[in-house]
Amino acid sequence: MVQRGKNAETKHVICTVCDNYCPLKANVVGGVLQGLEPYEDPKAICFKAHSWKEHINHPDRILHPMKNVGTRGAQRWVPISWDQALDEIAARLRQIIGTYGPESVAVSSLMGNVSGDQGMIRRFMNLIGSPNFISGLHMCEGNTLQVHRATFGTSIAEDLSSANCILLVGHNPHRGNWAGQAAQLDAALARGAKLIVLDPRKSENAWRADIHLPLRYGTDTAMLLGFLRVIVEEELYDKEFVARYTYGFPQLRERLQEYSLEKVAAITGCDAQQIAAAARLFATAGPSVIPWGPILDMQVNSTSGIRCEDLLVSICGFVGKCEQLQSPEPALVNVSQLELHEMLSQEQKEKQLGADRYPLLSYRGYEPLRAAVKRVYGIEWLDLEASFMANPAAVFRAMRTDQPYPVRALLNLGSNALMGYVNQQGILEGLMRQELIVVFDHWLTPTAQLADYVLPADYFLERPALMNQDGAGGAMVQQQVLQPRGECRSLYALLKGLADRMGLQSYFPWPDDEALLDYRVSRGGKRWKDVEGAMFLGDAAQVNPLETGFATPTGKIELYSTVLEQLGCDPLPYYKEAAQTPRNAPALAEQYPLTVFVGLRDKANYLTNLLQIKSLRRIDPCPEAYLHPNDAARSGVEDGRWVWLETTHGRMVLRVKCDAVQPEGTVRVPHGWWIPEWKPGWENGLSGAMYFNDALILPDEDWNADAEQGVPNLRGGLLAKVYPVTPEEPLWEKLQNL
Repeated sequence: MVQRGKNAETKHVICTVCDNYCPLKANVVGGVLQGLEPYEDPKAICFKAHSWKEHINHPDRILHPMKNVGTRGAQRWVPISWDQALDEIAARLRQIIGTYGPESVAVSSLMGNVSGDQGMIRRFMNLIGSPNFISGLHMCEGNTLQVHRATFGTSIAEDLSSANCILLVGHNPHRGNWAGQAAQLDAALARGAKLIVLDPRKSENAWRADIHLPLRYGTDTAMLLGFLRVIVEEELYDKEFVARYTYGFPQLRERLQEYSLEKVAAITGCDAQQIAAAARLFATAGPSVIPWGPILDMQVNSTSGIRCEDLLVSICGFVGKCEQLQSPEPALVNVSQLELHEMLSQEQKEKQLGADRYPLLSYRGYEPLRAAVKRVYGIEWLDLEASFMANPAAVFRAMRTDQPYPVRALLNLGSNALMGYVNQQGILEGLMRQELIVVFDHWLTPTAQLADYVLPADYFLERPALMNQDGAGGAMVQQQVLQPRGECRSLYALLKGLADRMGLQSYFPWPDDEALLDYRVSRGGKRWKDVEGAMFLGDAAQVNPLETGFATPTGKIELYSTVLEQLGCDPLPYYKEAAQTPRNAPALAEQYPLTVFVGLRDKANYLTNLLQIKSLRRIDPCPEAYLHPNDAARSGVEDGRWVWLETTHGRMVLRVKCDAVQPEGTVRVPHGWWIPEWKPGWENGLSGAMYFNDALILPDEDWNADAEQGVPNLRGGLLAKVYPVTPEEPLWEKLQNL
């Protein structure tokens, strides 16, 4: 129960324990935080947010800088001061840059964990001269935003409150995940909005959908091409909008001739008439909206699938209605301007790893848009949340092979890099060859166990911030509620400390986070103290591309993408069958009879985080493989049995959960599991990361990647088998205690 009284005050916070960024009220009485609660709908908060006190006060939280004085992974940690840590890290960075060049330094970051970095990570990287920034966002939202940009010149954001029809593409917001959006969905359905769900499983939202299409894993793009075919063929599109605002409709119409309803039904396994009915409902019940979700972000057809979503809302005329175009807030100093991309030379930009093979997410992919963005928004470089990124697989390959050049230092800023990308075995090999690994985090993660230095990070309640989730639009306000525990510091304090020691102090003139925020709001003649009581900053008039023209080469919404065409990619969406499916590899499917789906998030953790929190761990105590009972019987395993799940790339350990909702012939694999209570180090497989994490079974090879962005396929394109862990194996006894 939250106490209230004359000493009570409310502060605005943005919960960043997952990627929904829910705005919450922090209720403070007498300077003591009493609890967090949502602003309107009491359901718009999940148990992860309610675990804040356990997180902040957890006995395993890192509170002081540490240095490993043994070999890599030896766990010979000694406490050191921040000054010693920064002095030594800066000296080693200078040495590595002097020997191998600035491109030999890479950064891995996860935005939620370092929320509100205000562009300082990329600023630091650009000033030292390295283009090799990577993030888990390359396969989760970041890649979506680059596809939006190729279509619209900017990002779009859904508005469920004005939608009459909602299409969920594998997305399933509920109280455990995306609680804020789940509450918005509830409100929309309560006022009569229609719901269409594409999901192989009968999810919570599929049960209440007007139309549920239980498609085959990995065929979402084919389904959406079928929607487009029906809408165009039956002339359900907005002809006036298409004629006025779009480019390439005739070419799109011709491409859609390849995707008849019968063909789409055969690919997806759904009824042709149901597909047509869903397409008609989307087009005619509008305005309709497609909320972002990570399902299409992680498929071999990722770019084409996201393009299909963009094209659906475009030809139906919903852009500018419930799909809002985002633009930089003119009253704020934009994050992109703070990042100083102009300071990174063209020569260094051209060294960005992976850009030659997978251009769209890279600096190379931005070049066709650069002039148009400046024309419309007045900003030459517009970062839409992790734009201009190196390809992670290429970065880790360079660590292993020194090709095309060495990468010798990795800064992990709120990132568990060992576990956060695919091909964990290859990542480990690359990390073991590093001359410097720095981790900034709350926990001694498996990546931190391999580090030279581990630095204590603040928690979202312990820092002020402005939050731009997609790099455009206004900004959500995050007030500081608590003082950081121990010697925990903000990311800005870390980066400024390094910059000051590397001759870059003039580029980091702000003494602390609040001074940096003063600068960001100064265009409006304000200071941070003047605006921190607001929930959102975004009142100034923003650019409307429907009036000014779009920030694309043609000035229109590009149904036919001249951007992709200039990059040597297919300018129109397409569907291709993933390499490892029973249809494409029937002989392999006899040996590996299960199709892998990595996803369907656990309710009580996020990525590789929160497994330490006891109240949450009770909800999801161990990593589970969901198997249909018939598949379990065929594999000779039963509910609750620990098994090896093996692909052609590697194997991992999971506990079987027999689930009649899981489609036969498939297996659900969770992401990001390790066992924090297991002692760190090699003896326990880096606290279980080398046994339980999905990246052990996922390859980073080209055949398993999206052609335009190099996004790895996690959704229905890998074959697997399961078999029991036996009592004779060394791991058996440990598993019995989980």
